[in-house]
Amino acid sequence: MGAAAITFRHDRRPGDDQLIVDMHRHGYAQEGDRFGPPFWDFVVETVAEARLDQPGRSRVWFAEIDGKAVGCSALVDRGERGQLRWVVLLPEARGTGAGRKLVELALDHARHCGHAEVYLETTDGLASSMAIYEKMGFRTSDAHVERLWHGDGVHITMTLQL
Repeated sequence: MGAAAITFRHDRRPGDDQLIVDMHRHGYAQEGDRFGPPFWDFVVETVAEARLDQPGRSRVWFAEIDGKAVGCSALVDRGERGQLRWVVLLPEARGTGAGRKLVELALDHARHCGHAEVYLETTDGLASSMAIYEKMGFRTSDAHVERLWHGDGVHITMTLQL
């Protein structure tokens, strides 16, 4: 990657919703077939459901290198709690600390909004992501098999008390 600086933004720009989907498509490409087209459709649905284009306490962050998005995260307002969503890094940004910073930005925003708890939903087989979440204090609060976008899989919910 070289010495290019990583910058972070949270201003909304045209095409950002599609950018979230595209980063998931590229960022999860090496994770196997279960993160193929049905997963991309799932991301499209969840981005639309979050209504990020509406003013409010939900916010998305992008990590960029030379103006190119290489990662993202979001905090979606769920009333009493915040939901950490769409945490993804492209391969060229891994190992730079950008993933941790993206999560920190979302958690700082959750605190600013007065949330006492943040939760996230993930699935099994993503050891690097799980390691970041656990290092930041998230703990598994539920794990069960259910029908996911790729068929049966383990749905994991992790929570963090702020």
